[in-house]
Amino acid sequence: MEIQFKDVSYIYQENSPFAHKALEDISFTVEAGSFVAVIGHTGSGKSTLIQHLNGLSLPSRGEITIGDFLLSSEGKPKNIRDLRRKVGVVFQYPEHQLFEETVAKDIAFGPKNFDVEQEEIDRRIERLLPAVGLPAEILERSPFDLSGGQKRRVAIAGVLAMAPEVLVLDEPTAGLDPRGQREIMDMFYQLHQERQLTTVLVTHSMEDALAYADKVIILNGGKKYMEGPPLEVFKQTDKLQEVQLDTPEVIHFLNQYNERFGTSLNYQHQTLQELANEIKGQLEVESDE
Repeated sequence: MEIQFKDVSYIYQENSPFAHKALEDISFTVEAGSFVAVIGHTGSGKSTLIQHLNGLSLPSRGEITIGDFLLSSEGKPKNIRDLRRKVGVVFQYPEHQLFEETVAKDIAFGPKNFDVEQEEIDRRIERLLPAVGLPAEILERSPFDLSGGQKRRVAIAGVLAMAPEVLVLDEPTAGLDPRGQREIMDMFYQLHQERQLTTVLVTHSMEDALAYADKVIILNGGKKYMEGPPLEVFKQTDKLQEVQLDTPEVIHFLNQYNERFGTSLNYQHQTLQELANEIKGQLEVESDE
């Protein structure tokens, strides 16, 4: 599903003394099947923006199209329920939303409320468990008896059980250690590719945006500040620093290395360690010559 924002503004408590413009004249397109990262500091408008993706908020000005759905200041579309079935949102700390007696019931809660047959729900759960890295034997356990990482995967499975076409990820790795962060993001990226999802990632991590996204959108003060392929955006160090954002560590390292040694090594989705090993190998070859 393609997503298009056209001159979208959103004003909290409009026409009151407390009115605050959270989004201002924002336009962009998320192409169907693409992976887009939205970056910005607290107060930049990221959270407000994603609340528009499934109709939790409606534009004060402008309009949003998500597939065949139109969201505008005129009100919610009559088929808003269908939109919310197609757009799955994984919020920060999604494990805090677990509440059922068993893992199976928790994963099934969403599709059951959208009148999906139990037989189909069971098929979805069976397919989902290996995709999110969970063993089948946990289905009858209480979600509250699981580890923190397992709880998060159960909550994610509950969103995926809706079979969404658009996946919105709001800081999905918050609170995880570096290994857990990489595992979760690798899982999302694999699901994105296998299911041909349209994925929108809201993140503070420039590294994740660089590693996974096709396009980066940077917000600042409720406005779109920059937009483009990650490498093109992250090359613009001065512009990033103007809004207190840093380049990803691997790009910073590569720029410094190329500048110091007059080389032209390119970033090709290597981790910092992989890049260091690549440089080490080149130096060893040069010393042998």
